[in-house]
Amino acid sequence: MDKPRGASRRSQRVASMIRQIVSETLVGELNDPRIGLVTVTAVNLSVDLRLADVNLSVLGDARQEQTCLKAVQHARGRIQERVSDGLKMKFCPMLRFHLDSSVKRSVSLSRLIAEARAEDEAARADRIRRGIEPPDPDDADPDP
Repeated sequence: MDKPRGASRRSQRVASMIRQIVSETLVGELNDPRIGLVTVTAVNLSVDLRLADVNLSVLGDARQEQTCLKAVQHARGRIQERVSDGLKMKFCPMLRFHLDSSVKRSVSLSRLIAEARAEDEAARADRIRRGIEPPDPDDADPDP
C-alpha cells in the first residue's frame, strides 16, 4: 500500500496545536515590550517530530522584526514549556523561530500590481482621449 505524500495527520495535528499554543503564549503571557504585533504563520515539523520550525510574521520594519525575533528567542524556554504542557507527548519538539517575510512580500507584490494596473488604465484613458484607441462600448456611462 502506498503511503500518502506530505505530512501525516498526526504531524499536521501536532503542528496545528503548536501554532495555537505559541500564538496564545505570545499574545497573552509574554509581557515583553519588544514583542509587538507578531503572527505565527506556520509550523513545520521534522519527520521524527523532534524539531519544530516556527515561522513568525512581524508588523514593522526590519529593525522591529529583528528585535521581536530576539525577544521571542529569549522567551523560548517559557514558550517551550507551554508547548510541552499542552501537547502531552513523550517528546516535545524543540522550537526554532524564524522570520517569515512571505506576508510582506505578498503585500508588496499586490501594491506593485495595483500600481501597474492604475498606470495601464491611465495610459489607456489617455489613448482614448487622444483618439488613438476606441472606447469600449461596455465602459460607456449610461447617465452622461
